[in-house]
Amino acid sequence: MAGFHLNLSVSEAVHRVPEILNGLQRDLDLAAARALRKVAQWLRTHSTREIAKQLGVVQSPVRHRYNIFTRASGSEIKVWVGLQPISVHYLGPLRQTKAGVSVRHRTYEDAFIGQMKNGPAMVFRRKGRERLPLERVTEDWDGPALGVLERWEKRAMERFVDLFEQEARYVISRAQQSV
Repeated sequence: MAGFHLNLSVSEAVHRVPEILNGLQRDLDLAAARALRKVAQWLRTHSTREIAKQLGVVQSPVRHRYNIFTRASGSEIKVWVGLQPISVHYLGPLRQTKAGVSVRHRTYEDAFIGQMKNGPAMVFRRKGRERLPLERVTEDWDGPALGVLERWEKRAMERFVDLFEQEARYVISRAQQSV
């Protein structure tokens, strides 16, 4: 008798399901860790850009105040931002005046420009009437920075969801190709 006969057995495939799912779970955990790391870097880039624009400074001194810490398991990332006052020489070109130093539209009375060895010109102020000690003139920036960081924190969760979906699709497509 002519014909086609197909005999399928699912027992072998059913026994491999836990093995496949365990491997997939590990890969999805790694995908989540990659997504977290990408979100942290994305947050640093975009919040730095906005803070620097608000303060009217270059991005470098702001970016260097970010530290990204990852846990060994990859399930958690901490973004730390140092909000110590920023030296005024980062705010723009320095100009010595009779009253002190002006930087953009800000004036610092009784300050002077001091050229550092192998470094940038910085703004100092004498602490007393004597020649020494000196203090570096700084500007607080934690107010604008906190506002920007709070706004970007909300966007970061949305970005994490998007990146995790992208990473999970990649893991699943790779798992489908290997099966």
